[in-house]
Amino acid sequence: MDKEKSPEERILIVCIDRDDDLGVKTGIRGPVVGKEANIEAASKLALADPTEADANAIFGAVKVYDEVRKIFSDSDAEIEIVTITGDPKSELKADEEINRQLREVTEKFHPSSIILVSDGADDELVIPILMKYAPIRSVRRVIVQQSREIEHTYILLKRYFEKLMKSPTSKALLFGLPGALLILVGLFSLLELQRYLYIGASLVAGIIFLDKGFDLINKIRKGVNYFGKQIGLLSFIMGIFGVGISIYFSYSRAVSLASQNYPLELIMARLFQETSGFIALSLVVMFIGSAIESLAASRTDAFEKFFGAALIISLWMSFYFIGQYMEGSIGLIRFLLLQLGALTFAISIFFITLRIGRLFRSRGWK
Repeated sequence: MDKEKSPEERILIVCIDRDDDLGVKTGIRGPVVGKEANIEAASKLALADPTEADANAIFGAVKVYDEVRKIFSDSDAEIEIVTITGDPKSELKADEEINRQLREVTEKFHPSSIILVSDGADDELVIPILMKYAPIRSVRRVIVQQSREIEHTYILLKRYFEKLMKSPTSKALLFGLPGALLILVGLFSLLELQRYLYIGASLVAGIIFLDKGFDLINKIRKGVNYFGKQIGLLSFIMGIFGVGISIYFSYSRAVSLASQNYPLELIMARLFQETSGFIALSLVVMFIGSAIESLAASRTDAFEKFFGAALIISLWMSFYFIGQYMEGSIGLIRFLLLQLGALTFAISIFFITLRIGRLFRSRGWK
């Protein structure tokens, strides 16, 4: 170009391909200078990859070039267009290459201002490099109205939502939890118990999340089925009822003792001696009833349940002796001997039921 001619404006339209998709997919190296050269480069890139956004950016730069030429048609301003490419492997190398190509172009054209055309924020990171060579006159971003990736994302989201609506578990979590919380809000408001709303909501949400996380409903169902469906189920219900009553009685007894200024260790000692037996009895009823049903069905898990009942009795004995020791009714030596006796009882029952189970299994029991 004639350097002696000094036009009012020298405007350089710059399109940035920072990751060098143009070079990787078409083999065309930057800088690409001139309208015709850019149209050819964009066409080759679009043919190589119709989904490539950089091809649209180059065409967008050509459109901006034509617009600027039309605006300055009455002046002697010089307009030029260039596509600058970077590096696909490293951002640092890409910026160095962009800087090199810009230096090469500006040494020949000497722009007074630059118009940047890009297809996204990543390409606009090179603005500080451009400003080394000329002021930024304008930044134009070329946005593709609909791309394959966006359409694919929409389809995927739609399919996931449809799948979500067909899954009972997902629907229960998505709609069941808010529904339960709304019912809770209404119920607590009706009963004027709003101050307990946070606690109630936390409990409901916690139970639902625990169920979804650990599959509690199925585990509870399997646990109930373990005890049986006839005598075992009846004994299970009786046992659960007994445990509930025992816990309530233990709480009432603890409150009563606390109101009489009993120390905590003495309250625990009394509870271990007075209420642990009711809890143990309720649990033993559960296992014995289930064991009877298993015996009637000739199943060897009956002996496993007998051992469970014996283990509960052993644990009750252990807690009862702990209560006596905490209260001071027995000394340390006797306490240790009694604990050893409870442990020996449990171990003995374990080996006895194990041996009997093997014996009956050899006779064809399940």
